[in-house]
Amino acid sequence: MAEKLIRIPLAGNAFRETPGSGGKVTPGGISEWSDPDVKFGIYVSFRAGVTFHAALKLRNQTANAKIRFAALQNDYEIALEPGYNEVPLGTYTTEKDGYVRFELQGISTDGTHFASPTELFLYVADETDVLSCITPKDKENYGYYWTRRGPSVHCNYSTHEMERIEWFYDEVTVPAGFDPVGTYAMAIGFRGGYFGIQTNSKNERRILFSVWSPHVTDDPSEIPEDLRIVCLRKHERTHVGEFGGEGSGGQSYMKYNWKTGETYRFLMHVRPQGDGKTVFTAYFFFPETGKFECIASFLRPKTDTWMIGVHSFLENFSDTRGYITRMAYYGNPWARTADGQWFSPKRILLTGDNTARQSWRTDYDGGMLDDGRFYLKNGGFFDEHAPLDKIFYRTFADSVRPDLDLNELE
Repeated sequence: MAEKLIRIPLAGNAFRETPGSGGKVTPGGISEWSDPDVKFGIYVSFRAGVTFHAALKLRNQTANAKIRFAALQNDYEIALEPGYNEVPLGTYTTEKDGYVRFELQGISTDGTHFASPTELFLYVADETDVLSCITPKDKENYGYYWTRRGPSVHCNYSTHEMERIEWFYDEVTVPAGFDPVGTYAMAIGFRGGYFGIQTNSKNERRILFSVWSPHVTDDPSEIPEDLRIVCLRKHERTHVGEFGGEGSGGQSYMKYNWKTGETYRFLMHVRPQGDGKTVFTAYFFFPETGKFECIASFLRPKTDTWMIGVHSFLENFSDTRGYITRMAYYGNPWARTADGQWFSPKRILLTGDNTARQSWRTDYDGGMLDDGRFYLKNGGFFDEHAPLDKIFYRTFADSVRPDLDLNELE
């Protein structure tokens, strides 16, 4: 039986996993690869018991070089000669369903760089032997940006039994070691915006609150004046501006050194004004002051709504760090209606973005913890995951109504 060729573009499936300036992943593959300490990881998910041959597709090799290639407990030195454009890398057999990590590292070269590989070629008996990867036909906009970030996952709170939800409260904990740069643990999302905490760099973390404009565009400069988000008030430490690229609108953030292992409390207020406009206000509980304080309050035009579509999510907004796992715990959600009724949602629906739904990447998970919190997890190419659209149930014992003086806040 003839083998099938599966092309694995490095632009979508490879990551530079070590520091160094001599080598990077570009839309065309690996380039400027000159640092022998740099390691690249390439990730593909296979069925169990699959035997396959691997080869590395190169731009025309210009100098003698040696590289190292490792996978499935095999480690090879590969000699490259001028003129090479495809190099065999050996035969492998998988033992279980799941991701295989292929590693590339340079050893020596007579030129300025080791090689310029563009694709990993996999020769398999059947295309179904490969369970998950980014292939050339799956390429999305922005040069694989969304798929390299990894799948985003959401926990959706069932609030359909109550009407006119005015307040929503939630708690978020990011466990130690699961907060790499690019992490956004979004605590309270709703139709129109989102509110949570981010890891923006090694030295900066933020509380982020954004509201979309009703004018649909990725360019905030295109929003008509009467459809712009208006900031009504904000904390003295909050920066207010605009965002684009995934819709557009008003954005606010505060630099705040939140810590892993600590539980943070979030509170959203949504109130229609009766004139076709709605005010969205985000509050964060600061352990340092012992009270909730307003991050920002936005007026959204052409909007007449209470809080609907309440959810939390976990995402990675750094496409170069999609090989690192992140996780967050979400607990004790509570909603309050406009007539003063409190309730805690008991049903949670796990969903994912298009990267998850298309199985371009399957390193996502979510579910209930023993203490009643809901966890979300993504990135890092792990194998175990819950099915999307699975429903989870909380118990009343998991809920402790927050002690809040809402009149004091308003």
